[in-house]
Amino acid sequence: MPKAVRSYSSALTQFRRYLLDNDKKPTKVRSMVLEHACQLSQPFTADQLFEACKADMISIGTVYNTLSLLIDAQVIHAIKRQRGKAATEYELITGTANRLQIVCKKCGRKADFTDPVVARMIKEHKYYNFNMLNYSLIVYGECKICRIKTIKRLIPRSRSSIE
Repeated sequence: MPKAVRSYSSALTQFRRYLLDNDKKPTKVRSMVLEHACQLSQPFTADQLFEACKADMISIGTVYNTLSLLIDAQVIHAIKRQRGKAATEYELITGTANRLQIVCKKCGRKADFTDPVVARMIKEHKYYNFNMLNYSLIVYGECKICRIKTIKRLIPRSRSSIE
């Protein structure tokens, strides 16, 4: 069974349980939005989810309302990012994938990275009264390209000797 389908099944069960427990209807459209969210690469933006839902004629309002419900149901979580203007990305939390990621706070570039030492430290750490299922670690900083641009702006340009 593909990973997205397995994640969707688990997420759908949790989402339906939340909706029924909170006297909300588990509609087909809400399930479709969740299915599209599970098929997107993680993390994703509301606009990316809306684009994925367009073929099913799902409105932007329905996408945003369903995202809010999915957060309340603890199926996804919102990641606030600053890239010139505020941006929110969403990520499934029902899957089992572990993620280490670096993000440039200036331009928003991001990349997954592997670090066996960090991964081992996270996995081996004993958490009091807590059983860890998976993790997502995001390291914020400034990428090389933005750092070079900043340095170039700070260095005054030399004037021509002939004026």
